[in-house]
Amino acid sequence: MRTLFFTIFSIVTLLLNSHLSCAESAESSAPKYALGLGLEVSNGTFGAGSASTFVTAPLFIDWFPTGKINLELIVPFLYQRTTGTGHAVLGTGATVTAKSVASGSMMGGGSGGGGSGGGGMFGGDYGLGDITLTGGYSVLMDSDTSPLLRPTLYLKFPTADDSKGLGTGKFDFGGGLAVSKWLGNWQPFAEGRYIVQGADNDVIGAKNFVTADTGVAYSWGERLVTSAYARYGTPLFDGLSAPLEARLKMVWRFGERTYTDVYALKGFSNGSPDYGGGVSVFVEF
Repeated sequence: MRTLFFTIFSIVTLLLNSHLSCAESAESSAPKYALGLGLEVSNGTFGAGSASTFVTAPLFIDWFPTGKINLELIVPFLYQRTTGTGHAVLGTGATVTAKSVASGSMMGGGSGGGGSGGGGMFGGDYGLGDITLTGGYSVLMDSDTSPLLRPTLYLKFPTADDSKGLGTGKFDFGGGLAVSKWLGNWQPFAEGRYIVQGADNDVIGAKNFVTADTGVAYSWGERLVTSAYARYGTPLFDGLSAPLEARLKMVWRFGERTYTDVYALKGFSNGSPDYGGGVSVFVEF
């Protein structure tokens, strides 16, 4: 655990130094890169008679080669703990993907794992999660005559330790589509994605699944945007309910090249955490 904390501290120091070094040279041109560090926490029973807590510290690396193309690499550091009198949520990695959809962003997300064992306290595990890469291309830009239309591609690398339940040990891939339109200060939006899981259905019950966000955002000015939306989809594993939750989100730009992203969630099915939230800070270059 001390190694994990040292890594996070080093990343925070790097972000602060990077921000200070570019503060005086910030230009009005659009940024080409962004670095971010987040902390996310969620808790739920997932219908298993035991409580699972997930803590994720994702490192975000964003690249914007053009105004229409963006790539995001997410490197998550994980901690998970399961307690209760029943069995933990599928110690085979089912909670892994459930968590990455339930508490990650649509552009990616960390993953947590379920413990294993009979009753009482099942202990906790921590380590590197599954690294994800997401790319998007805006075939239409938001304008007076058209909405933003953005197809996306997604790839998950099996970098997590599947023996600890932190990952499935397999590649996942998928594609999606995001649509949004600013109407004055309001922005209705929707984003969906279809994911093909590399894990074997016969071994752990993994299923290809759909996940989607639908909601509306409101701009309070140049520095603050809030949004409310629903996240839902299809079951990720045999015996696991489909995710369904409500989310509130705030993006606050507190500097010319720095902003924070904060969210809270409430789950309404056994496929989502009972509650959760997170905060991330980004520096642009």
